[in-house]
Amino acid sequence: MRALFAALVLALAASLAASPAAAQASANCAIALTDPCLLTMLQQMGMEPKPLSKGFLVVIKQGTWTNNIQLVISANGKKIGFNSNLGLVTEADITAAQWKALLVSNGDIDPSAFYYDPQRTKLYLHRSIDNRAVTAATLRTDLDSFSNQIVSTGALWTFTH
Repeated sequence: MRALFAALVLALAASLAASPAAAQASANCAIALTDPCLLTMLQQMGMEPKPLSKGFLVVIKQGTWTNNIQLVISANGKKIGFNSNLGLVTEADITAAQWKALLVSNGDIDPSAFYYDPQRTKLYLHRSIDNRAVTAATLRTDLDSFSNQIVSTGALWTFTH
C-alpha cells in the first residue's frame, strides 16, 4: 500500500512539474499559432497536412473537386495565408476580358483574391487571416469558405493548364 501511495505521489509530482511548460505552450498557441501549433491543429481537425518548405499543404475534397491548399504563417507571425495554385497560364492565350473578369470577381470573393505570378506563370487564389485566437472551428470555417471559392470561381480560370 505504501509503495502504491509513493508511486502516486511521484506521478503527481512529475505531472505538476510538466504542467507549467505544457500550459505555457497551450497558452502560446491560443494567442497566435506557430508552425507546430498549426500542424497539431490541422491534424486534430482530421486533416493530413504535408510539410512544405513554407507551411503545410492540406487537401480538401468537395464534390468532384480536390483542392490543394497551402497554409503558411507570415514571417512576422501576424497572418496565416491560404494559397491555391490554380494552374499555369499562357499569357498569349488569355484575353483582356478574362483578366478583367478575374479582377472584377475579387470584389465578390473578398477576403480572397486572385493573383498572378509572372515568374512562375501561375494563377493563384489567396486569402490571409489574422493569426490571433485562431481555433479549429474558425480555421475550418475559413478553409471551407476558401475551398468553396475555388470551386465557385472555376469557370473564370478555365484557361489555366
